[in-house]
Amino acid sequence: MNANRLLLLVAAILAEVAATLMLRASVADPVWIPGVVVLYATAFFILGLTQRLGMPLGAVYATWSASGVALVAVLGVVFFGEFLSIGAIIGIALIIIGVILVESGTPEESANVDAEVTE
Repeated sequence: MNANRLLLLVAAILAEVAATLMLRASVADPVWIPGVVVLYATAFFILGLTQRLGMPLGAVYATWSASGVALVAVLGVVFFGEFLSIGAIIGIALIIIGVILVESGTPEESANVDAEVTE
């Protein structure tokens, strides 16, 4: 995977995770709501950029959504004192395995998108 693509995907994941954590924080204090809107919009904008650089949709979405779910669950414990059951921990492990499997079965380049971007 190209380093620029990976960097963009990580940025999209971090923006989505931060927005989701702010969404949870906004339950107690609505001051977080503008940050939620801005960071979710940023996450989707960056996802669009990863698509323009030719990352396959399945790999991008699987990695972004699954990583977000796993990170939000773990950070919910850290920041909000939430509890992860054994089932939730197993689920997070399965998510990670699933992302690895999707990534390993995805072609490195998307020729159709590359052709469209250069036109």
